[in-house]
Amino acid sequence: MANAGSNKLGPGLRLRWTEKDQFTVENLFVFECKTADEVLGLFHQGIRNKVMASHKLNLSSSRSHCILSLRVESVDSKTSQNLIVSKLDLVDLAGSERTSLTGNETPLAQKESIEINKSLFTLRQVISTLADTQKASLEKKKERQAPYRDSKLTCLLKQSIGGNSYCLMVRI
Repeated sequence: MANAGSNKLGPGLRLRWTEKDQFTVENLFVFECKTADEVLGLFHQGIRNKVMASHKLNLSSSRSHCILSLRVESVDSKTSQNLIVSKLDLVDLAGSERTSLTGNETPLAQKESIEINKSLFTLRQVISTLADTQKASLEKKKERQAPYRDSKLTCLLKQSIGGNSYCLMVRI
């Protein structure tokens, strides 16, 4: 779990690009888990580290996005030499906000709101571009590039949103 949106804890995440992993978070803690209970324990630890604040509309508002990445490795039963790797990203997105409605007028709260809204806007642009690209390829039109690099959030979720992956969004 990583905190990408708060300046209370420093300058935020530093991303690095590697050919193998695409975008990765510098100095991110990685834990090996053998059981579901171990995963849930780390999940709850990450939630405790999540930056929250209250405002006029919500007593407990997320001030950052939160990503739990699970990498599952297994050995192919037919040939023990093949390693099968799957990745699951579970994302809790901070909600978009309007300063006039929330009453968050401190400089830090305004900056957090701007960063949250920027990353959500970029996520929307990426998804729209991917949908348009799908239509364009069916209609043999020129495809646009999805603006993954415009946000840390979309950089980190690039493999989960595009390519040969499944993406499911649930609104709670």
